[in-house]
Amino acid sequence: MNGSIIIPESFKLNKKTIRVIVDDHYCTENGFVGEADFTEKVITLCDKYAGKRIKKPEKEKTYYHELIHMILDSMGKHNLKYNEGFVEEFAQRLYEYEKTKV
Repeated sequence: MNGSIIIPESFKLNKKTIRVIVDDHYCTENGFVGEADFTEKVITLCDKYAGKRIKKPEKEKTYYHELIHMILDSMGKHNLKYNEGFVEEFAQRLYEYEKTKV
């Protein structure tokens, strides 16, 4: 593949629709470049943070990080969904897989 990853507008996990939105103002206001909202079933990403453009690879990595949070939530793995170290390591491996598969 070695190309760009397509970030969807929505997808389903456990028969529940998860929306993916971009909201630069929300991200800057709350101090993050991505968030998984388990209650609202929304992943929020940003194109700009604190006035600086987020590079595409960073946005893709952030998407995978938030996706892992959502997957773990859909599995009821509440102890893992809040484990940032685990989530980040898993997301990095998934991102590497997606970027290097042929």
